[in-house]
Amino acid sequence: MTFQPHIIIRAPTTLPMPIHMGIPIGIQPVMTFQTHHRVRPHYNNHNNNPGVVQPIPGQPTTTVFIGNISERVPDNLIKQVLIKCGPIISWKRVQDASGKMQAFGFCEYRDPEATLRALRILKDLEIAGKALLVKVDQKTKDLLDTHIKKKKSKLKLPENDNTLDERTKKRGSARAEKR
Repeated sequence: MTFQPHIIIRAPTTLPMPIHMGIPIGIQPVMTFQTHHRVRPHYNNHNNNPGVVQPIPGQPTTTVFIGNISERVPDNLIKQVLIKCGPIISWKRVQDASGKMQAFGFCEYRDPEATLRALRILKDLEIAGKALLVKVDQKTKDLLDTHIKKKKSKLKLPENDNTLDERTKKRGSARAEKR
């Protein structure tokens, strides 16, 4: 950080002011320092945490188990990888009593699309020499199946048609390549 001195001249409150050679008499120069602050971008959530959002009222959230995380991988890196799949509500990596990060955690996604993307993209993703384990419980699996059925019926696709899955895979891989 650099300081650049600036001279600010304060005028007395009484007028008229005697002037000698263009310089007001009886005014003390005041030395100030101007600092340059880096402006942080504004995010639309209250904690200025990019990628972390509030849940949508009335819409179910989905929780994903992320396991087999290397102890060398920082928590923030895993969080950034999870955010690439979609907006998250929370990420909690389990810690033991001494504060050491464990090899697993839970991510809560705002919508089922992000959960489906995480299951597809992060499955067997290798980070620091270990392949991630990505799972959902049976309740979440049922919710995801219902979501896929609704989406297929909205697009007027037969239930046994896997076109939707192929299009989603292509779109997900295209987004991953962009990033």
